[in-house]
Amino acid sequence: MPAGPPRSGRPGAPRRLRVLFLCTRLPAPPRRGDQVRSFHLLRELAMRHDITCVVAPLGRPRAEDLVASRALGVEWVVHPVDVLDLARAGLGAACGRDAAQALIHAGRRARQVVQERLATGDFDLVHAQLVRGAALLPDGGPPLVLDLVDALSANMRRRAAFGGVLAPLLTVEAARLARRERALLQRTTAAIVVSHADHAALGGDARLHVIPNGVDLETFAWQEGIREAGRIVFAGNLGYFPNVDAACRLATRILPEIRRERPDIELRLAGARPTRAVRRLARHAGVTLAADVPSLATELAQATLTVIPMRAGSGMQNKIIEAMAVGTPVVTTPAAAAACGARPGVDVLVAEDDAGLARAALALLADPPFAREIARTARHHVETQPGWTAAARAVEALWWAAARSLSNEGP
Repeated sequence: MPAGPPRSGRPGAPRRLRVLFLCTRLPAPPRRGDQVRSFHLLRELAMRHDITCVVAPLGRPRAEDLVASRALGVEWVVHPVDVLDLARAGLGAACGRDAAQALIHAGRRARQVVQERLATGDFDLVHAQLVRGAALLPDGGPPLVLDLVDALSANMRRRAAFGGVLAPLLTVEAARLARRERALLQRTTAAIVVSHADHAALGGDARLHVIPNGVDLETFAWQEGIREAGRIVFAGNLGYFPNVDAACRLATRILPEIRRERPDIELRLAGARPTRAVRRLARHAGVTLAADVPSLATELAQATLTVIPMRAGSGMQNKIIEAMAVGTPVVTTPAAAAACGARPGVDVLVAEDDAGLARAALALLADPPFAREIARTARHHVETQPGWTAAARAVEALWWAAARSLSNEGP
């Protein structure tokens, strides 16, 4: 499809690309990792380009969330997944046709809406977010830039290791996702992940680019104020399996180790969509739950430290860089720290096992000057890393390259 004439509206003004952006959640409020990423990228890129977003969410979104998403300056076409879509997805997964993660959002009507938009919209390119968003694509069409965010197949393999009775199903899903990811990489003009570990997990394909998440340094501002004495916080999406697994590990295995030496220490679990398993953790000694809090930045800033014992999942843990930004010392696992570029022993403390994570937390609790030194170097590290503006510029460069693949016109 040709790129078409400039859409600036002013002679000599920079050309604006027309982009069809496919996703499966509204970006506002930005509570989950993919929402945070789309929120900041769209906020930056909508100033310079004409973006139409087709979203196929599970359930009808709240009116206020749609208003907030429209405020980003993009057009939204919302087509929720319906019961028939879910039934077809379940049947397709049971019959072994494809990964459930892709089939759930690939409803017939949503795909038809995308096809109709492509037929009439004269788009320069398609930007699809996640394997789920790419499932809305028909065959053919303009160049594709695919933001996988992370290696979902690797994520699912790690889930299978802790999945209990669901492990066999998760192993099958991981294999199907790996096939789907390979096929998408063959189709795309350029693809994106947030970390070098995800790049390696996907085979280091030449079309694959690493564009890390940024952090909003105004929302997650440095806090030197009075913190709750002896409070450990775990803040994030408490309905996401890797976070649920980490919260359960922290509350039932690591916290008791800490409280044997420091019985005054309390754990606060804060975040959206807590599962039943997370809610049950509040029955344990020293554990409280704050569900659907208005500000994770406030929760982080009021804590003595955060312990993030991630062992499942993939990608980049926003909760780590957000804690580093507000000045809350971080204890986490080596892989989670590496994905954020955090330096062990300098920006964060790391350990792999429960006892090591407990010892690291106790070291920070016992030595407040050391904890503040860690926090200050962590904040400096975050400040010196590329932020959301740089991430958006990197994505924009891929958009222009994709548009030029079918046109000689440049920005």
